[in-house]
Amino acid sequence: MFTGVKRAYVLQVAYVMKTIERLGTDGAIEILEEAAQMQGRIIARELKRSLPEDMNPLDIGAEVYKRFMTDAGAEITEHQRDDNSVTFLIKRCPFYEAFLDVGVDCGMFLNGLCGNLTLPSIQATLNHFDERLRVEPYVSRESAEEICLERVYLAEE
Repeated sequence: MFTGVKRAYVLQVAYVMKTIERLGTDGAIEILEEAAQMQGRIIARELKRSLPEDMNPLDIGAEVYKRFMTDAGAEITEHQRDDNSVTFLIKRCPFYEAFLDVGVDCGMFLNGLCGNLTLPSIQATLNHFDERLRVEPYVSRESAEEICLERVYLAEE
């Protein structure tokens, strides 16, 4: 399954790269952000049907993140949890491997590919559950053998 999912992301990344070539980075990222908002609404609607109603906001955020990433084909585990945040360890990531297959270096974008491609979609989804929920990269891999850490937390009002 991982390989099939990765192939779908290869097409998406290749499409984004071609869009950047034609429209420039700013225009392509703007369209990608609009698409992430749309995807966030769709995924939130789907997840709201299956999440228990009695969960606290941080647990909802962690569960939404976990489902988003595992459904996307990533291999993740909960790495650390405290009262304010949950940090996930991403071992194998089809997004990252797709970027490599297309020949895209994560340093190519100012905020990295995850900051422009994956995390905005997760953030858009989280926003539908609680506006205070945030997701951020904590450690980003620099090679396929390394790991990523991403943190879900409740922003203070």
